Amino acid sequence: MKRILIVDDHAVVRQGIARIICDGIEHQLKCHEAPDGKTAIELIDKWEYDLVLLDISLPDENGLDVLKKLHRKNPKLPVIILSTYPEEQYTIRTLRAGAMGYINKSAAATELKTAIEKVLSGGKYISPSQAELLADSISIRNDDIPLYTSLSDREFQLVCMIANGKTLSEIARDLNLSVKTISTYRTRVLEKLQLRTTADIINYCITNKLTL
Repeated sequence: MKRILIVDDHAVVRQGIARIICDGIEHQLKCHEAPDGKTAIELIDKWEYDLVLLDISLPDENGLDVLKKLHRKNPKLPVIILSTYPEEQYTIRTLRAGAMGYINKSAAATELKTAIEKVLSGGKYISPSQAELLADSISIRNDDIPLYTSLSDREFQLVCMIANGKTLSEIARDLNLSVKTISTYRTRVLEKLQLRTTADIINYCITNKLTL
């Protein structure tokens, strides 16, 4: 029997996903649930999982951070990222971070099942639209590449948190970092995005539809 961990802060979403994947998937599955990153890590320490379905937006940690922690604990543990955010923002970033697939929550149940079957069989799931994004990232001219793709995961997270109205002090608290460190990240972000002020960052996020 395959054991799957579903990590999402909404109980109804976790239960809905569990119901979907246990209906019609060839493998016999046992689903465990976690409402946040901390609980997910605790369960990973307790059980051996064949797959983790991980929401990128969690109440205590960013899903990318949780993904990296899971891989440090078990580099071979496959993870599929679930998200409501656009594929063009996160597909490449999450695959580079080690995810075996990226599924938008608006996708059909059949796509989720296909992705799970593919990953449980040892493969990586990439949809046709994601394959196009990956091809574009290779062939696109340098002057056409969005500046935000040059941001590190932490810098990208900072940008999105600023866009959501958080102050540097609040961000430092949420990320368990010093305000000085956050200010350093902000300086790097301004340089990479060729901006001058925090207001410019917010406007840039609105224009490029960057969210977290």
